[in-house]
Amino acid sequence: MKISYNWLKQLINIDLSLEEVCEKLTMSGLEVEHIIETESIKGGLKDLIVGEVISKTKHPNADSLNLTTVDVGKDDLLSIVCGAKNVEVGQKVVVAPIGTTIHTTTDSFKIKKAKIRGEVSEGMICAEDEIGLGSDHDGILVLDNHIKTGTPLTDLFEVDTDQQIEIAIIPNRGDAISHLGVARELQALTGIKYKKPTVEKIDARGSMRVDISIDNLQACPRYAGITISSVEVKDSPDWLKKRLKSIDLKPINNIVDISNFIQHEIGQPLHVFDYDKIQDHKIIPRFAKSGEKLTTLDGEDRDLSENHFIIADSTQPLALAGVLGGLESGVTESTSTIFIESAYFDPAVVRKTAKSFGLNTDASYRFERGTDPEMVDFALTRAVNLILEIAGGEINSEIVDIYPEAIEPRQIEINFDQFNRLIGYDIPKEKSIEILKNLEIKILANNDINILLEVPRYRPDIERPVDIYEEILRVYGFDNIPIPEKVNYIPSNIDKNAPNKLRSKISNYLANIGFNEIMNNSLVPSRMYAEEEIKNAVHLLNPLSIDMDVMRMELTNSALESIAYNLNRKNTDLKFFEFGKTYIKKDENYTEKEVLQLTFAGNRHPEHWSVKSQNLTHNELIAVAFGLGKKLNISESKMKKTVKLETVSQDQLKFHGLKQDVITLSIDWDACLSMVNSTIQLKEIPKYPIVRRDLSIVLQKETGYEDVAKVAKSTLQQKLTDILLFDVYEGKPLEENQKSFSVAFFLYDSKKTMEDSEIDNLMQKLILSLEKNIDAIIRK
Repeated sequence: MKISYNWLKQLINIDLSLEEVCEKLTMSGLEVEHIIETESIKGGLKDLIVGEVISKTKHPNADSLNLTTVDVGKDDLLSIVCGAKNVEVGQKVVVAPIGTTIHTTTDSFKIKKAKIRGEVSEGMICAEDEIGLGSDHDGILVLDNHIKTGTPLTDLFEVDTDQQIEIAIIPNRGDAISHLGVARELQALTGIKYKKPTVEKIDARGSMRVDISIDNLQACPRYAGITISSVEVKDSPDWLKKRLKSIDLKPINNIVDISNFIQHEIGQPLHVFDYDKIQDHKIIPRFAKSGEKLTTLDGEDRDLSENHFIIADSTQPLALAGVLGGLESGVTESTSTIFIESAYFDPAVVRKTAKSFGLNTDASYRFERGTDPEMVDFALTRAVNLILEIAGGEINSEIVDIYPEAIEPRQIEINFDQFNRLIGYDIPKEKSIEILKNLEIKILANNDINILLEVPRYRPDIERPVDIYEEILRVYGFDNIPIPEKVNYIPSNIDKNAPNKLRSKISNYLANIGFNEIMNNSLVPSRMYAEEEIKNAVHLLNPLSIDMDVMRMELTNSALESIAYNLNRKNTDLKFFEFGKTYIKKDENYTEKEVLQLTFAGNRHPEHWSVKSQNLTHNELIAVAFGLGKKLNISESKMKKTVKLETVSQDQLKFHGLKQDVITLSIDWDACLSMVNSTIQLKEIPKYPIVRRDLSIVLQKETGYEDVAKVAKSTLQQKLTDILLFDVYEGKPLEENQKSFSVAFFLYDSKKTMEDSEIDNLMQKLILSLEKNIDAIIRK
């Protein structure tokens, strides 16, 4: 939010420096992000001077250009090439000599001595839009002839300087999104009273009444309006233009500018309709009907649904309520009679409409955060005062104010003893009461124990006693609370196998072997999923955008987004891991599951002359999972049950704009946590040699490595210390349904060195067991 310091000082006579004001605002929660020095005319007309055109001839090489000589009050005349059709001898004009910086609406450039079509030009004769004095570019700006040649333009036009303060507004502080709101905040922080803008009572009557019928009072608790006829739509006066420009708003016309001015002055958005465009002179705030359409002020055709709250007349939609007006009913230069809207809309309803269209307007920004329902009539009267003053016209109806169920201010009871216990420090009760009064929180009842308070309607964020305590504390100043000499701390007794610690352990393990962690949003676009899949998705009732309308059912699509992002920036050979939840709905049952997913794209190693580039194989990825299981003390056979390994389909890759293969390894993290073996068995360091024996075993394809390991463990028992699968082979001369495992068996006797005969007997026994139990064939 942008605040003009000059404008702010009109509302509160602050006796602090700008730096002190910004420091106080920041420490209270309204963070000042930037302070920018501004001028009512960009560039401040610096170096521009008055010149007189002495001669004018046609450019010899360009029919549309003229060669002029201009007197700027110095010894030498300036030769300037000018393309304006209205340049004439004897005119007093604005000249930008060499070295002058011209500031346009989009950029800035410095005037240099140049040759234009072969002729020297020593400056520029300016149009009013080129120097910030207007918007006309039909020709150069011609000044009064009595002005002395060589006069600096700063002597003729007043240039106001200002400081623009940019403040970051947190979502619950809708009350602060205006100059009045910031002035109120400064009152709370300094005790200096702010001045609310004055309004003159109006004689509201006439025959051009607009009937208002609110269709849904929950969505629109209050709606008011008034008709003014015989207005003149024209440029705004300079003071109003300067106010808007000081916060980077572009003046449009006096009617629109007044509504924008009031919105930024007191925080109440207004909308102005062309009275003659309202059918039957009826206004109906209602939800749209399916199939209705509206062309908004930005020229976009909007398809409306039953979720969109609109302002309609008797036949058609006129505006998106609290968001954006309609093009057909808007004010134009030919408008003579206007209807001014001032309303209070439910924040959630406005947010839903705005987000569905991807709109974020000044009005929706305020309505979404909550406006003051009591400001509706005040803002309307303020608008009428300014319109009658600036645009003329006359009031031609009473104020129609529909407010059947007044929103009552919230009452909260607080206890100062509880407050002081909560913050660990005693703030004097008198000081707290002073702060409450400066916050415009009324004290309804006060005894030695409790105080009953009434919160102003413009602070809907204050709901509970703790909210009051927070307000007192932030105004008092967090820095003013001393740090105690002693701080009591009770360390928590967290199980060493708690999920967070295990997750951290695995994250470190994966990072150490070359993986990078990614964290993606759990909200994804439904278009990621096929029609059959989306039936099981958890849909959001009120999504922020169409890109976040369902909760993700798997982690692959999110990971592919990260892969695509990196590949587009030439980051190759990617290895990612992500912990995240998946959400699935079947019938009326919801399943939420924690998953660890590894995602791979590219080569095993970065390209290098000493290493041959190779893609990661599925078996290597399984080995990563087994290594992970080892860290958790989970056996390979159990770990394998939690793993799902797959190559991403070409359709899915195409959706994300990927051309190279991607492999994912998805691990059921919840299942892993349930299998973690917290009992660690320690073994004595071997005193005797460990013996290795290798077997090449031919098996049926459906037989797995875990079957081999199971037979080996049951046969060799304590003599077996480890098993290693070091090769897998499929192909000739093996049959089509066969495969070959090369397995190393490590044998050990804790009491003696094993003899060859004993080892041979054990291996023969193992071979017989393998042949009997899993139909193994031992390759000789």
